[in-house]
This record gives sequence, structure tokens and C-alpha cells, in this order.
Amino acid sequence: MTNRNIRGVIVPMLTPLNPDETVDVGSLRRLVNHLIDSGVHGLWASGTTGEFANLPDSERIRAMEATVDEAAGRVPVICNISSVSTKMSVALASEVRELGMDGIALTPPYYYPDSQDELADHYRYAQDQIGLPLWVYNIPQTVKTAVEPGTIAMLAAEGAVVGVKDSSGAGELLAQLNVLCDQGEISLLRFLGTVFRVTSAGSVGVHGVIPGIANLVPGVCARGWEAGESGDAETVRECNAKLITAQKVGAVARGGGANAASFGGMKAALKHMGIIDHDTTSRPFRQLTDEEKARIPPILEELG
Repeated sequence: MTNRNIRGVIVPMLTPLNPDETVDVGSLRRLVNHLIDSGVHGLWASGTTGEFANLPDSERIRAMEATVDEAAGRVPVICNISSVSTKMSVALASEVRELGMDGIALTPPYYYPDSQDELADHYRYAQDQIGLPLWVYNIPQTVKTAVEPGTIAMLAAEGAVVGVKDSSGAGELLAQLNVLCDQGEISLLRFLGTVFRVTSAGSVGVHGVIPGIANLVPGVCARGWEAGESGDAETVRECNAKLITAQKVGAVARGGGANAASFGGMKAALKHMGIIDHDTTSRPFRQLTDEEKARIPPILEELG
């Protein structure tokens, strides 16, 4: 594990799957290289976009192992070890702690709603047991409970957590966290799980973004973030236009949920591009039909 300054675009990686829903390691390795060669600044393995909650721990471990191994230290890798309880998350982390990742991410447990004091204990216990740089993965729309700004700031001040991925979409809560970190002189890596902050992350006081669409257009995301940081307005505008176009792959589905449409659309696009071998998504996600997949090549042509 390296100690490095983490900034920019971290990609929450898709998990390429074989038709039997086991991890397609060859495709995953090609995806890792495609992303790094396109200029992204880090990788996030076995997260929401990676369908972690639908996969057994054995497959999650395979995905993490291949990601860290193939990245080979070229960019930071954060691995998500979230599970339905603190103990189960720690057990998974114990299986992968020697891989050499740059950090681990942890959501609140996602069956029983928890109070803030319970969440504080959740993160403290995990840090004590695992001993790796720990990130709060804040995504209340899927886990029921948000880790509040005061809780995150307290944990960061104690040294229990080093970073946060905020996928809540709650801008005022992020602003509150920024103020608390500033007032308390608290060091905390702050990232947003968003598309439309790729080119303006710095303006809202964060160190970078973790957008799912970066699986499809990693170069656009990396260039857009760098343009935003340097004040290159023309490139920002160009990259934002491409991000809007890229989002169309998540709208080709005519059934199923939003996650299935997004993951399936990106996987079908990457398969068409020859980067992964299969566009399988994990059950119960609805698979795209052939008619829906046929709408993807024109989008890729529009993206150039």
C-alpha cells in the first residue's frame, strides 16, 4: 500500500461478468488498462457500479485482486468492503487487506437503519480491526442511512477515516462538512459520486469525483476535471457536452430499474468497443434486449 495524494477522477469500476455471473477476470484486466491508459487518476473496485451487493464475497475478492494486481501501483486503488453488518465487512476486509490497495471504503450497514452513534462505532471498530486508510461511502439512497457531516468530521479528526465518497446528492450537507473541516483544520479527502461535478469539483471544495460514466468515457472525465482545475473554459464546455451524450447509454433500456439500465448500457457499449467480452449484469437486474443494444453504436459514433 502506498501513501499518496489522491485527487481527480476515480472510476467506480464496472465488474465484467461471464454469463454465469462469475467475474470475467480477463475483461476486467483489459478494462483496468483502458481506464488507466485514458488518463484517470484512480480506481474504485467492487462499488455500487461494480454490482457488489449482488455478488458473493468470493467474486468480489476476485475482482479486487485482479484490479489491484493489474493496476500495479500506476494509480491509487480503493476497494469497497461494505456488507450488511460491521463484522461481515471486517471479515471481507481481512481477506483482502494484504493486496496492497490504497484504501478501503465502507458504507453504513444496509438492512437495519442505524443511529449516528452506532455508525461512529461501525467506522471506529472497522479501522481498529483492519488498520487500512478508511473511507466513508455515503450513499443513503441505497443503504437507508446517511452519515451526517458532524459524524464524518468527528471520525476524521480522530483519524478513524481519511476520506469520503459522497453520493448523497445533498449539496448543503457537503457544504456543512467543508465548513467543519475548515473550522477544525481537519484533513479529509472529499470526493463526489456525480457526473455533473466532473468539471467543477474544485469550486465546491472537493478533491475529485467518482462518476460511473467514467467507465465509458474515462478520457473525457479526466480531461474535463483537469480543465476545470486549470480554468480552461472551452475544454470544460466540450467535455460537458460529451458527458451529456455519454449519459444516453443509460436511457436505451425500455424496462428494468435505473441501475440495470446504466450498468447494462455501459457494459453493452464496452463490449461493442471490444474492451469486455460479455455485457452480463447480475440478477435480478434486467438484461438489455438486442433491440435496445442496437441503439448504442450511434451514441458511440456521436461520442467519436
